[in-house]
Amino acid sequence: MSGVRGRRTWVAAAALLLAVAGLWVVGQCRQGQQYYLIGNLDKAVATVTTDRGDRQATFFGTIGFRVGTEAKGQLVWHLVRLNLVSEGVSTAKGDSGTIGIALAALVKATYSPRTGQLGAEFQSTLHYELIDRVKGYRQLGVKGEQDLFAPYTEGVAGKITGALPEGLQPGGKGDIYFQGEVSMELSSRVLGALRRIHLVFRVRLKWILRPLDVLKIQPVFIGSGPSDPNATGTAFTELMKHAHEMWGRCGTVRCLGFYVNSPIYVNNNAYRVLNSAAEAAALRGEVDVSDAVEVFVVERMSTSLTCSWGGGACSSSGTASAKIVTSDQQLAVPCPCPCTSYCPCGSCICGPVNPYHLAHELGHALDLAHPPSGSGLADSTVGSIMEPSGFCCDNPDLQSAKNCRNAFNPLLYWGAGVCTGTPDIMD
Repeated sequence: MSGVRGRRTWVAAAALLLAVAGLWVVGQCRQGQQYYLIGNLDKAVATVTTDRGDRQATFFGTIGFRVGTEAKGQLVWHLVRLNLVSEGVSTAKGDSGTIGIALAALVKATYSPRTGQLGAEFQSTLHYELIDRVKGYRQLGVKGEQDLFAPYTEGVAGKITGALPEGLQPGGKGDIYFQGEVSMELSSRVLGALRRIHLVFRVRLKWILRPLDVLKIQPVFIGSGPSDPNATGTAFTELMKHAHEMWGRCGTVRCLGFYVNSPIYVNNNAYRVLNSAAEAAALRGEVDVSDAVEVFVVERMSTSLTCSWGGGACSSSGTASAKIVTSDQQLAVPCPCPCTSYCPCGSCICGPVNPYHLAHELGHALDLAHPPSGSGLADSTVGSIMEPSGFCCDNPDLQSAKNCRNAFNPLLYWGAGVCTGTPDIMD
């Protein structure tokens, strides 16, 4: 078994997208107008206090502030994003695996135009793969939830301080540098292997009116390489096309997109047909790319696994460790359909009937539960793409404003782009 770690093109892609972002900024901040001051962090040095002592680690991630004006023209600052991801550290209970930290809710920040000093106190959600290995998942085990492996998470209380230029005004052009530090301490525990994190960083920020949230996708196929005519992944391009289209409908509510890496190949034919959840877990362990959601595409699954999972599943939903397992049979459901006893749609058909399956699973990776709520994940909308479907009929071809607003993962990074789609359900 081989592991694959790395951020690959994360830094280059983030730099390009933020360079484009500079073209979005126009004029000074008018009353009621909100600007975002955003940046992507890389190689931020941290001391992580574990149950085995202090460890050194590097983090990448994103930071963002929203700045608007009150009635009297006074600027109001909010910390709206602080995502931090690391490949992990050793602990007394084993290697932590990927660490992901995400801001639990936006908080008001203080900025002094006279000194440039900025600060905010916040609450964040902490997850690392070791929690999954030791505690398992909060899987509900009820009909319609079998494809959802919701993780346990911990809470941390934090404080961010640092220096920005003096007299900063929203809407300016050019780069702004923020020299800062973040201190976090465990406030609610599940495993307690990570106790405190202290991080120092220097990040380049830019003003932007409407940022794009980008989630990187890492496809993983079974085969010897791109020249293998029998490699899996024949359905991936079509499934990903429908995922782009579905989540592109968020445009008028929120800019959200995907960046797809070149495939990684696992040369082990034993994974072509998955017969159990244990085999699926072993496959997930073959590839670990710390800055992307891995999508493993097998040839097919056993009938029992296919019917219980609806042909695929997402583990560690809503975290930096999220991984999806699916199959090429999503676009080639066999006849007669194997899942007649479990078909929420009420009818069982065969053929290329599940083009929105990956769009649904990516919704889980983006922290969305099946509607109306549950599993400790974010709420989604009844009748939308997040409705469970089973293997015999597709997920609903409908996107909702609620899904778009609530979608989140610590791996999201800042970019820029033109978003024009509109959700089908405006709730």
